[in-house]
Amino acid sequence: MTNPVRTGYALLAGLTLLNVLNFADRFLLVSFANSIITDLQLTKFQFTLLTGIVFSVFYVVFGIFAGSLADRLHRPRLIAGGLALWSALTGATGLAVNFLQVGLARVFIGVGEAVLTPAALSMLADRLPRHRHGLAAAIYYLGIPIGVGSSFIFASVMGPIFGWRGTFMVLGGVGVAAALLVLLLRDPPRGGMQISAEAQTIGSFRESVTGLWRAMRTTPVLTMTLFGSASAIFVQGASVLDIVWWVNERGYAEATAQRLTGQLFLFGGILGAVVGGIGADAMYKRGRGGRLKFLAIAYIIVAPIGLTFRLTTPDTPLFYTAAFIGAASFMLPYGTTYATVQECVPVNLRGASIALLNLFSTLIGHAFGAALAGFLADRFTASGMDEPVTWAIVMTGIPSLAAIPLFWYASKLHARTPPLPHAA
Repeated sequence: MTNPVRTGYALLAGLTLLNVLNFADRFLLVSFANSIITDLQLTKFQFTLLTGIVFSVFYVVFGIFAGSLADRLHRPRLIAGGLALWSALTGATGLAVNFLQVGLARVFIGVGEAVLTPAALSMLADRLPRHRHGLAAAIYYLGIPIGVGSSFIFASVMGPIFGWRGTFMVLGGVGVAAALLVLLLRDPPRGGMQISAEAQTIGSFRESVTGLWRAMRTTPVLTMTLFGSASAIFVQGASVLDIVWWVNERGYAEATAQRLTGQLFLFGGILGAVVGGIGADAMYKRGRGGRLKFLAIAYIIVAPIGLTFRLTTPDTPLFYTAAFIGAASFMLPYGTTYATVQECVPVNLRGASIALLNLFSTLIGHAFGAALAGFLADRFTASGMDEPVTWAIVMTGIPSLAAIPLFWYASKLHARTPPLPHAA
C-alpha cells in the first residue's frame, strides 16, 4: 500500500520544482534590468512598474479567483493551464519592442502564475500532517531563492549567447513542456482523511470572498499577519533594481552582477528558508504564537544588517557577509505566514486564504515597494544626488520595520486564540 505521507513529500518535491520555474520566469526581467532599460529606453520607474504593479495587480486580483477555483476544481489541471499560459507569455516577452508590449505580456504572466500557489499549498495541506505544514510551506518556497537565483545565473550564462530576447524564449519553451507533465499528477482528497464530507463542501466564488471578509473582520491574527507580511516584503520590491545598483553604483559588469546576485539568492535564500521553517516550527511547538514571535525576533536582528549591506563598499568582507545574510532574510516569512493564514480559516477556504495573502504581500508589499524605489531613484538621479539607487532602496526599506510590532502582537493574540476545527 502506498504510504500517504511519503506520497505527500513526493508531491512537495514536484510542486517545489514548479515554483522554481515560476520565480525563474518572473525574475528573468529583473535579471536583464540594465539591458532591457537600455534597449527599450525605459525610465527606472517604468521598469519597476513592469516588475511590480503591472504584473502584480493582475496576479493578485486573478489570484483571489484562482484561490476559489483551487477550492473547487481539479488542482493539477488548473496548475497545468496556468503554467502553459505564463510560459508562453514569457517566451513572447522576447519579441516585445516597447513598454506596452512587455506590459501586456506581464499581465498574462501574472494571470497564469496566480493559479500555482493557492492550488499547490492547498494540495500540500491536504496531503501532509498538520505539524509539518510550516516546514512544507518553507520547502515549497525554496522555489523563490532557487528560482530567483537560477534566473540570474541562467541570464549570466545564456545572455551572452542568445541575448535577453532569446533567453526569454528558451525559458518559456521549458515551461510549456513542463505543463504536459503536470497533467499526470493526482489531486488529493480535500482535507485529507480526517474530516467529514460536510467540511469538504466548497461554495461559490462569492461565498469564498464573503468567508475571507468575515475571517478578516473577526480574526485579528489573520489581519495582522496579512499586513505584517506586506510590510516585511515591502523592501523586497526595491530589490528589482539590484542589477542596476550592482552595475551603476558598485562597479560590476552585468554578467558578474547577475552571477553574484544569483549565488546570493540561491545559497543565502535556501538557508533562510530552511532556518525560517525549522525555527518557526520549533517555536510553534512551545505555543501557537511561536511562529510569528520567531519572525518578529528575526527581523529585529536582520534589519540593521540589510542597511549595512547597502551602505558598505564591496572592498570589505563585511559587504559580502551582510549581502548573504540579507538574501537569507528575504526567505524568513514565507513558511510562517502561509501556515498561519491557513490556521485562521476553515479548511474550505485554504486556497482562497493563500490568494489573499498573495494579494497583501505581492501587491501592497512587493509591487508598491518596487514602484516607490523606482520613483525615488528617478527623482534622486534628477536632483544630482550621489548613489541615487542606494538611497532609493534604503528609503524604501523603512516601512518594512512595521512588520516587527505587527508580528509580535499577532503572536500574543494567536497564543490566546483557540484553534479552529480542522484548521491547518
